[in-house]
Amino acid sequence: MVKQQTGRTVGQWVAERRLTEACTLLHRTDLAVAEVAYQLGFKEPTNFTKYFRKHTGQTPTQYRRGLPPMP
Repeated sequence: MVKQQTGRTVGQWVAERRLTEACTLLHRTDLAVAEVAYQLGFKEPTNFTKYFRKHTGQTPTQYRRGLPPMP
């Protein structure tokens, strides 16, 4: 059903939602990367970092450093 509605598999849809939430938390909060990982359901921050890098090509810290400051 998800594939019919979105054109993506459930796994792809979940990964997209997780990454969107991760990017939002990294951009709009001062939470440590480890806390972001825990909030997204990762038991180990290193697993979150690997996951984030796999899908974005950069670590969460690199992503956060490359963002413009919030107004």
